[in-house]
Amino acid sequence: MKQIDGVQILRAVAVTQVAWTHSFQQFGQYGTAGLPTFGIVGIDIFFVISGFIISSIVLHSRQAPGPRCSGQFLKRRFIRIYPIYWIYAAVGLLRLVHNGSIYRANYIPAFFLVPWPKFAFIYGLTWTLMFELMFYFTVGILLLWTVRWAIPTVVTLFGILGLFGCIRPPTATFWILPTNPMLLEFVFGAILALLFRRFGRQRLIGIPFLILGIAGIVFLQYHQPPGAYSMAQILTGEHVGPRPFTWGVASALLVSGMVFWSPQIRSRLGLLAVVIGNASYSAYLASTPLLEFTYRGLAKLVPPRFPLGLPITLLYSCGITFAVLLVGWLSYQFLEWPLVRRLQRLTA
Repeated sequence: MKQIDGVQILRAVAVTQVAWTHSFQQFGQYGTAGLPTFGIVGIDIFFVISGFIISSIVLHSRQAPGPRCSGQFLKRRFIRIYPIYWIYAAVGLLRLVHNGSIYRANYIPAFFLVPWPKFAFIYGLTWTLMFELMFYFTVGILLLWTVRWAIPTVVTLFGILGLFGCIRPPTATFWILPTNPMLLEFVFGAILALLFRRFGRQRLIGIPFLILGIAGIVFLQYHQPPGAYSMAQILTGEHVGPRPFTWGVASALLVSGMVFWSPQIRSRLGLLAVVIGNASYSAYLASTPLLEFTYRGLAKLVPPRFPLGLPITLLYSCGITFAVLLVGWLSYQFLEWPLVRRLQRLTA
């Protein structure tokens, strides 16, 4: 499937927003209150994009259903997710050994991104990858029986499970992922893939959708509806129901607008954003250790709660966000993409 540069730009925006928000969360004690961060909307954008991209790949597939089709699909997904994650997870485990907290929880499931028997994370942000893998596994299993109806089936299945989670929030750990309302954001992306497959590029629809998505996100920033605003809430099923119908819908409009518009990117700034979008997964993984180490360094120089001042804090946050994007690009160029290409050749 041909890459849609506009979607890669949104991935760049999403990972930048995630790094920006987490930098302000860590440096909040130094006077960052009042600046807009847009919550964790970057995660909502990522989920919608993932639903769209994976569904589009399946919709463009010409393979017959069966073990070969399912196996090749899952192999590609695992190659994109696990190798670079394991590199960062190894660094995280060394950190846990160094500070003596390695024995406080069982991190073996986290190394394989498995949420059970209970949620334990080597890096906090990796909770999103558990949702991603659940989506991949579900699609992979469906490809054993059908290719044509795989995406409509996953839309129906995840739609039912997500709505059930809205009505009756999960309480047992086992059901938090399979019945989490956040699944509906993958459904939005999958429906977008079905519509784009049917109607193709529609610039007159795309631009208004894009404007509505931006307006919706700005509106929600200043008129926060009830809903989950942290990892802890999402992974306990607490107040998650409204999120896909607020931030999720706004993100779906944003992604839909960019997909239907499908602008031709020629400017240097636009092409740079596409490059960052390609490296967004590496940047996402790199953000947690970078933010943590930077904050520790700052805390040694300036005691927490010391009134550092908003301009200096803003400068720090901009610098850290830039560092996340730069390290993410270096990680993509010299670790992630070489690993992916080599493993794809070895397993072809």
